[in-house]
Amino acid sequence: MLLISGDFFLNDRMIKMALTGSRTETPDQSNRIFCPALRGLTPPQTDLAFVMPRMDHNRQVRENHRQGDWAALLASDPFGSEATMFGRLHEIGYLGVTNWPSSILLDGTLRQSMSTIPASPEFEYDFLARAQEAGFQAMAFFLSLDQARTALSAGLTRLVLHPGILDVRSEESGAMVLGSLQRLIDAIRAEAKDVSILAYTSAWHEDSVPLSTLAVDGLVWLEAGTS
Repeated sequence: MLLISGDFFLNDRMIKMALTGSRTETPDQSNRIFCPALRGLTPPQTDLAFVMPRMDHNRQVRENHRQGDWAALLASDPFGSEATMFGRLHEIGYLGVTNWPSSILLDGTLRQSMSTIPASPEFEYDFLARAQEAGFQAMAFFLSLDQARTALSAGLTRLVLHPGILDVRSEESGAMVLGSLQRLIDAIRAEAKDVSILAYTSAWHEDSVPLSTLAVDGLVWLEAGTS
């Protein structure tokens, strides 16, 4: 068993990845996803990172030394060349990319208000597919069965289930959320036998909805509030 954070332990056979905005002096960590836009945010705030213009996120990624094997990228960034970005990430040693901050949580009027920019899961999954073609591993965050199907159709087989913006007020409602998420996971696996599904969680999430108990291939653990 492996201690991840606090008192949470995982089976040694599970994939364990850390999503973090902090910098490290030991970048040779295959399970580390560098996401500078998360620096200093609480877990609830990280869900809104896509609409919080705190920094030039992708520039922070490409202008730092490698901070692990994985880079979290803002796929809808209107600045800079995609080819230049991919070339720079190869140069500094990144092996994989993922779509965070992400538009997967946008809905209703907020999504409509951002329709003038390519802020959609479909755009992000196409971006990740092009990253795969450029030689990177790719991992796609998703929220729903439709999003998972779109990612799979783009050729992405490593997925990260985000539980959505949680407002759980009782153990019973937390159990209902877990049941719904497990049914979603099972439905995806029934359609795609070669898919690998990880669950996004944190110590804050585990207090109300223990996502680490889902039958998944591993976890992406948010290290919140890091500087």
